[in-house]
Amino acid sequence: MPFFALGLFIALSLISQPVSAETKALNSGIDSFTFGIMQQDVESNPIEDSISINLEVLFATKLKSLPWSPHPVIGATINTDNDTNQLYGGMAWQYDFSERFFTEIFLGGAIHDGEEDPDTPLAGNREAHRAYGCPLNFRESLSFGWRLSSQYSLMATVSHMSNASLCDENDGLTNAGIRVSRRY
Repeated sequence: MPFFALGLFIALSLISQPVSAETKALNSGIDSFTFGIMQQDVESNPIEDSISINLEVLFATKLKSLPWSPHPVIGATINTDNDTNQLYGGMAWQYDFSERFFTEIFLGGAIHDGEEDPDTPLAGNREAHRAYGCPLNFRESLSFGWRLSSQYSLMATVSHMSNASLCDENDGLTNAGIRVSRRY
């Protein structure tokens, strides 16, 4: 729990810095940056019971040719305890319930550094590992958000990565946590 509080404090400190004109010009194609702390492997049988840091960029461009005009997204989930890391990309759809509350649905793909085969010898300090079957998996997430202001939002997020049984092994990985977003 102390790591969670420290991570949230650092995230709020970093994204609350004033934005210069140069930074705004560089970020003209970016809608928002998101930073969060995720509990890794929240399934009923956790193997990778650790904390991850989530970073994400939501681009300003909306893909109007797709239903409900999603935003392109790239992101990473970086584990703090030698468990699985992810680099991902895809589309995010946002729906406003009101001026303050919204939901975001993400669908895309992820590349991970976890094990593909359950018989792989354990690496580093791992006591056990999940087997993801393929190096490239599907990734989806669901967030419920609260707009604190026109620039800042707080989101509760659940994400899941798996190969949809396209490969022999398919343990999947589900993470849940809190994220802070800053819109430009």
